[in-house]
Amino acid sequence: MTVHTTTMKRAYRREAGQSMVELALVLPLFLTMVFAIIEIGRAYAVKQALTIAAREGARLLVLPYGAGLTYGSESAIQTAAVGRVRSYLASSGVTVGAETVIRVVRVGSGNDGIYGNADDSVPEVDYSQGARGQRVGIIINHNFESPVPIFVRMFETPQAAGAPPVSGISMSATCFMDHE
Repeated sequence: MTVHTTTMKRAYRREAGQSMVELALVLPLFLTMVFAIIEIGRAYAVKQALTIAAREGARLLVLPYGAGLTYGSESAIQTAAVGRVRSYLASSGVTVGAETVIRVVRVGSGNDGIYGNADDSVPEVDYSQGARGQRVGIIINHNFESPVPIFVRMFETPQAAGAPPVSGISMSATCFMDHE
């Protein structure tokens, strides 16, 4: 072996060690970014499914009901609306468990008769005797299961360590429509 070949082998071993150290430093950051992108995509898909499901349920709530129509009573149409929300969420891959709360609500326009102001009434849950012109809708509260809160808790300060454990990310969607 020549001196030149021995020197090249030593240089190659040093560079291989340097590459291993660089990989050990960069790989965790790269994998964290990849999994963060995946989780953000999953969360966005669930949020979109919640929004569309609330809209589907609200569409049913504004249908007329009575003798000779598809739904015979207000309670039947409310049950069908909640069923439609559950069905849409299940078909879009969102697990609907005990932590998912679906509420049928009605909101009043307040004293000025205009919706969207500060004087709107508090949403009335499971309303009865809905009338034409009232604003009715669906509110969905869902707990998005994700490992992100577990990782976030690793970086909590000792003061926040006594907080109740979080098993997911709380999401909600609301859709109101005017009753016809």
